[in-house]
Amino acid sequence: MKKTVINIFAMTGITLVALSLIAYFYNATFLCLNTVFQALGVNILIYAGIKLINKFEINLSIIETGLKIIYAVILVLIFGNLFAWYESLSFPVLIVFTVFILIVCELLDMISLKNKVKEINDLIGNDL
Repeated sequence: MKKTVINIFAMTGITLVALSLIAYFYNATFLCLNTVFQALGVNILIYAGIKLINKFEINLSIIETGLKIIYAVILVLIFGNLFAWYESLSFPVLIVFTVFILIVCELLDMISLKNKVKEINDLIGNDL
């Protein structure tokens, strides 16, 4: 549970930094406070869906990754409409933004997994 909460907040942090960069390039001067909570809510749903997709243990990683991206993009498009994100961001920018966030989060997960494998291998090596 602790790892889940940390991952959700990390994903939300990455989302807010990326959103701030996009806002900067659009010459925006502020980020609305309700956007923080909207991003957190959507990220919770995305994370829950990705955990569910991971439980299926799909053999082809390209299909699994594709499902995760499609799921996340659909959620972002639905909530983008609900929260009126399209007033400030265009449809293509929102999709690229979502895919970018997912790629960064997947890379961070891979680095974390690699470090855990190294730690386990080190522990096994020390016991021999």
